[in-house]
Amino acid sequence: MPYVSYVEFSVRDVPGAAAFYQKVFNWKPAPFGDDYLVASHGDEPGIDTGFMAAQDDSQRVVPTITVPNLDEYADRVAQTGGTIVVEKFTIPTIGYALYFLDPSGLMVGLHEYDPNAA
Repeated sequence: MPYVSYVEFSVRDVPGAAAFYQKVFNWKPAPFGDDYLVASHGDEPGIDTGFMAAQDDSQRVVPTITVPNLDEYADRVAQTGGTIVVEKFTIPTIGYALYFLDPSGLMVGLHEYDPNAA
């Protein structure tokens, strides 16, 4: 069954946000690629949190749902009134992802795990 597996904080000031959450919660955001940080939940229950620069100056929290087949769920999104706003892309050794808006305008990510993604 699909489940929320990740959350992204899309913010205007990535270093400032990372410092805030590190001071408040002792999170340790680490670089993951260019201009992206990930705070791992470690051995505790929870999900990892990504920090990225807001692409349109609108700060938001974006949940990501892991699905068994990204293409199938992208079709479901489109057929039920959602809009794909970032087409499928590869995250090497992690899998594939995309972003959509639901009919109310909420942004959500979809992710398919594939350790062989290149």
